[in-house]
Amino acid sequence: MVEPKNKKNEVGFLDEHANKGFENVSAEDFSIPFLKILQPLSSQLDEDAPEFIKSAKSGMFFNTVTERLYGRTVQLIPLRYKKVWLEWLPERGGLVGKHEPGAIKVNKDKFTKWISENGNIIAEHHNFYCLVANHFDEGPIVFSLTSTGNRHAKNWNTQIMMTRLPSGNRAPFFSSIWELETVKNKNDAGSWYMIGDKKTMVKRVRFVSQIEFTEQVLPNRESLDSLKELDYTQIEDNRDITPQKAGVDSDGNSAPY
Repeated sequence: MVEPKNKKNEVGFLDEHANKGFENVSAEDFSIPFLKILQPLSSQLDEDAPEFIKSAKSGMFFNTVTERLYGRTVQLIPLRYKKVWLEWLPERGGLVGKHEPGAIKVNKDKFTKWISENGNIIAEHHNFYCLVANHFDEGPIVFSLTSTGNRHAKNWNTQIMMTRLPSGNRAPFFSSIWELETVKNKNDAGSWYMIGDKKTMVKRVRFVSQIEFTEQVLPNRESLDSLKELDYTQIEDNRDITPQKAGVDSDGNSAPY
């Protein structure tokens, strides 16, 4: 986090010690934040909850560690992507496992949740490790899409893959700034916010500059090499946001898991 400019003179004596003291600290020693989309029932909107934030509104992007609100739009630079299966206890129970996709047997009945052989719920998560443009000081953040967000994740990956450099070569995965926007979705059971409804609300803004690439993108990608695990409890209250009726979402797809 960057201090206001009028504070610089007061703490200028610390500049000679900048970046010191972190010799034994690696990415695995930090809590990597998640980028959540606040929902109507999120605790940040509940005046009686300790997590309540007065300025928070449904549909806003939210940093789970710094508690920064980014609004209904945010610009991201994707650094890496990984798909995982998370195993949750039924009835909104806690996380009990993380698996590589396809590593365990699940019941994928079209109109039910994915169920493991031991009766737990399996959720497929598409994790985008990103930087928030204009907030580079916050470091990497994870935007995890599941449920009705699955197809938006695939659409975004497709757009990234189709991006070409002026030379005609395929651009690196981490070459562009993308703008994401939340929209309100509805079905007969209620409403929720996602980065799109029928249409995925993700658009490419521009290529990163050379300075952004060398000073931010590459170092932060490398910092992820030592990251072993993510703290998925940060998104536990946001993992099943889609109101369900008869196991079908607003697009007529199978229920979220």
